[in-house]
Formats: sequence, structure tokens, C-alpha cells
Amino acid sequence: MISRGHAAAAWALLLLLLGAAVAQHEGNVSEEYAASFASRYDAPPSWAFPNPRLRAAYAALQAWKQTAIFSDPSNFTASWVGANVCAYNGVYCAPSPGYGGGGGGGLVVAGIDLNHADIAGYLPASLPLGLPDLALIHLNSNRFCGVVPDTFRRLRLLHELDLSNNRFVGAFPEVVLALPSLRYLDLRFNDFEGSIPPALFDRPLDAIFLNSNRLRNPIPANLGNSPASVVLMFSMD
Repeated sequence: MISRGHAAAAWALLLLLLGAAVAQHEGNVSEEYAASFASRYDAPPSWAFPNPRLRAAYAALQAWKQTAIFSDPSNFTASWVGANVCAYNGVYCAPSPGYGGGGGGGLVVAGIDLNHADIAGYLPASLPLGLPDLALIHLNSNRFCGVVPDTFRRLRLLHELDLSNNRFVGAFPEVVLALPSLRYLDLRFNDFEGSIPPALFDRPLDAIFLNSNRLRNPIPANLGNSPASVVLMFSMD
């Protein structure tokens, strides 16, 4: 007879395996489908938000929490309820100079920091569509898996991307090469594989961390073109 503890563990493992399979397909999801998916989590019309950007952020965060986060043992996202998204744990808001003229009307979600939360899940393609003003994403030391969605190219203001110490897979996420504001890139301790695109070293990055993946030599000949003060690529296999 199977104990309740073993049954629960087996069910959790099944959810993680199914989630990993879903996450693998998020990279090529169309923007139209991703936007339609997030709309299922729109707030009730009666809820008041300072502006439409924060209403869209609510839908994006709820879609992430309810469909793409499978395990949150520390209840890090327990506060992700209600209309005040700026009070959510790990979510940071700031006035955007490019939206609403600053002040309260221009308040947007500018950062997500889930470092060391031990969350298991993946990055849904709908996330960047509802959070286009993100300047930083810090997901260090979690159990996120799958690929980095192509919709990340919508994050035109993203300055820092830290996906280190997770379980991301697939080829080097070339979508990061399309981010005009990116200056800090940390992909350490994942399972990215294949070659390193030479175009990475022509980007105006200040720091590049790629070590402890499955990325292969040869190191691109234009490595010296990079203006980065720190480039770490050792222990890649």
C-alpha cells in the first residue's frame, strides 16, 4: 500500500516533469497566444489600479504564479494577491520616465528579485508582455527550468538579467542579444549548451558570467571586442 507521503512526493514529481515539458515549448509561443493567455488572469473591472500598466502587471504575475510556479516551499509568493502589485514580495515599482510623465501616474513594475527563494517553475512567454518596463530580473538560486522565451525581446529597458543557479536548458538564449539596455548578464550554473554566439562580445555589456554550463569551445575570436570588465567562462562543461 502506498503511503500518503510517497503519493504526495510522486504527485509533486509528476507536476515538475509535466511543467518541464511545458516550459520547453514556451520559447516559441507567439505573442498573440501569450497575450491571450495572460488575459485570462485579468483583475475584475471593479478593481482600481493607478494606471493600465499596473493592471497588466497584475495579470502577468498572476498567470506566472498560478500556471508556471509549481513549488514555493518558503511561500515567497504568498503575498501575490490583490491589486497592490507594488506590495508583492520581490516585486519593485518605480516611476517610469517614459510612461505617464513620472509621479504616481507613471508608476510601473521595474524589478523582480526572487533570489534564493527556492521556487520551482518556468518563465511563461506572457511574462514580458505584461511587464515591459522591467529593468532588472534576479532569479538567482531557484529551480526554474525550461528555456528563456523569445518574448523577452520586448524588455527594452532590461539592464540586469541574473538567471544563475537554476535549471535552464537549451541553446544559448540569443534573445538576450536583442536587449538594447542590457549591461549585466549572469547565466552561471545552468544547463545551457552548444556554442557561444560571437555577437555576445560585440554587445555593450559590463559583466558576462557563463561558467558552469554545457557551453562548448572554441571561444569566439572576437572575445577581445567586449567592453565588459568581467567575463567568466571557465568550468563550462
